[in-house]
Amino acid sequence: MMKWRLLSVLLFVLFMTGLCNGCLGPGGDYSFRLRLTEKCIETERGRAKIPCAFSAPMRALSGRQVWFRGSPEFPLSPAEVQKKPGLMRPMISTESECSVVLRNTRDTPEEYGFMLEWGANERHIFPDRVKVSPCLVKVELTPSTYSANLLAGKETFLNCSLSKHCPGIDPKITWKGFISTPILMQKSKKEMHEYSGYSERLLYTPVPEDHQAEITCEAMFGNNQSASAKTVLTVHYHPQILTSSACSLQQDQLTCVCVSQGVPSPDIHWPLLQNKPHLTESSASYVTVRSTFTMTVVNFTSNSTVMCVSRNYLGQTNMTLPVNITEGFTNAYKWTINGLLIALFIILAFCVICFWIKAKYLKLTEVPYSSLEKTAETMNTENNIKTP
Repeated sequence: MMKWRLLSVLLFVLFMTGLCNGCLGPGGDYSFRLRLTEKCIETERGRAKIPCAFSAPMRALSGRQVWFRGSPEFPLSPAEVQKKPGLMRPMISTESECSVVLRNTRDTPEEYGFMLEWGANERHIFPDRVKVSPCLVKVELTPSTYSANLLAGKETFLNCSLSKHCPGIDPKITWKGFISTPILMQKSKKEMHEYSGYSERLLYTPVPEDHQAEITCEAMFGNNQSASAKTVLTVHYHPQILTSSACSLQQDQLTCVCVSQGVPSPDIHWPLLQNKPHLTESSASYVTVRSTFTMTVVNFTSNSTVMCVSRNYLGQTNMTLPVNITEGFTNAYKWTINGLLIALFIILAFCVICFWIKAKYLKLTEVPYSSLEKTAETMNTENNIKTP
């Protein structure tokens, strides 16, 4: 009885497995997955170890595992690849291992891929690729300073170092992102057993425009290989007041605007506002600070000035702002009304003159009614005489 129960459970499990496998349907690419723990692998004495695991539908698991160089048209021969179980750890229960050791690798960087072949010319090519290179380079770029913050106008050193690269190859270092031209101070090279270390040192004087600039150090060396590193500069500099700062006076309302730049962001002060009622607004964006105030003043003239002071921990600067006197809205409105009234008066006077001239003309050309009666009687008399 027990044997029959075990047999029933086994048949049920096999049935469910076959049913689930059938659910994948033809093609079933959604269930194919390749897992590579490293996308760039360095060779050691012409050999490269590639940890690899994959999952696939049941119909493809019994197929042939194929590694290829570049594209599937160039599969590796058994002499070039050797299966190496145990490289991929940990493994997932639904995965199969495809770890290998590549032998007799080339001196140039190459890309390798993996595919499965089964049935009658069926295959699945995994899109993932792994790059194998005779040497991998790590580039580090650091300002040679104890502080991450640089000071504008103060010389500093920047180091671009390659921790290791292929021996016998001198890399070409390219710097990008500087506003002004740096000075190359030193190159150093260190030979080791299998690798060479290399570094390049620059002397640079940052300017305010270098703040938040992205500096790139790119190393190019044999076989078209390259590596790069980037850093973003933080440049502190003395505050500056922009020429767009100004004051305007409308009647007794004085409005002043002071715009300043600096890193860290400066504070703006108005000596005129001490112990006086006023309304102040401030705003800041990136490295620019803007301060505006409005107050009521008396006895201000075109010769009056207002001082703006901007400061941060590096120091302070000030600028004397001239006061531009502008006509207020009331005066402009008054002059507009006056102008309209004058224009209307001129138009009315012109119309009156025109009517007067026309009336006088009509009066001069008008014939009196008595004259018309005498003319009519004369014409009638002449007509009677002519008639026999």
